[in-house]
Amino acid sequence: MAQVKDPKAEIILEEFKTKTQSYPAIKANFKISIVDLKEETETSFMGEFTLKDPKYIMKMNNMEIYYDGKTLWNYLPDEEEVNINTPDQNTEDQDFFENPSLFFSDYRKGFSYKLTNEEEHEGETYAIIDLYPNDLNKPYSRIRIYINRKSLELFSAQYFGKDGMRYQLEINDYNYSQVRDTLFQFDPSIHPNIEVIDLR
Repeated sequence: MAQVKDPKAEIILEEFKTKTQSYPAIKANFKISIVDLKEETETSFMGEFTLKDPKYIMKMNNMEIYYDGKTLWNYLPDEEEVNINTPDQNTEDQDFFENPSLFFSDYRKGFSYKLTNEEEHEGETYAIIDLYPNDLNKPYSRIRIYINRKSLELFSAQYFGKDGMRYQLEINDYNYSQVRDTLFQFDPSIHPNIEVIDLR
């Protein structure tokens, strides 16, 4: 698709960015559904995240990820193991499902975008915006996001993989209370039996 910057979509994306950046922190629950169009299968799992950009915690699918802006801890409770590393500060190559701050990024950067429709759901109106990556080497061809027109909250995002995989994210139960910075640091001392693997 040719690079298109739809003015109507740009206004909504700017409002979304401004609103998101005004919160001291964002906590929410989410559901991710993964559809394999080739195999005709679907799996889903639930999770929760806390975000205080760039710090975040992501808990899902027997895995907990803690990032304090410098160090990342990947805790696997079932394996009684935590891996520690220092990730690349460049978020361009990171996965949306590894770093929740990307859910709330400035979508105007690196994408063409178009407001495709507005949809009513349970008494709320959602703007539907399609985003096309400018980098054609990205593993997905399009992202479709649903933004609540009143609250400017991200309700859902769909990722259309070039490999026949489709990922759908649904977010609910938003909370915007302040949180301590120390919350984003994994404390091995409260898990005395775990194996610590330091990859820094």
